[in-house]
Amino acid sequence: MATPKELLLRVLEDLGNEELKEFQWFLQQSDILKDFRAIPKSRLEKADRQDTLDVMVQTYENDAVKVTQMVLSKMNRNDLSLQKQQNWRSEFRIFVKVNPITRITGDSSFFKTSIT
Repeated sequence: MATPKELLLRVLEDLGNEELKEFQWFLQQSDILKDFRAIPKSRLEKADRQDTLDVMVQTYENDAVKVTQMVLSKMNRNDLSLQKQQNWRSEFRIFVKVNPITRITGDSSFFKTSIT
């Protein structure tokens, strides 16, 4: 089972290079993100997909998914948002409610044995 961070990475991997630049631009716009703080340009200038994700998780923590959905909506890429949102919701609910230890450590072996 993919972790929430892996699911977000899949979304970013579905973006082309120009779309990634646009995605990063939106992350820098405080007026667009409203309730979320903007990420300084210097933190994203040379960031690839993995680096972008790491900065997002550091900045937004559990709200990284919500911010991703907001940005994808602004980019008119709801196809990615809706497609990945379904996977995220079902896996995240199980991930957090069944095994909070997995959420902290990333070790899914306990998760797999405790479901069966």
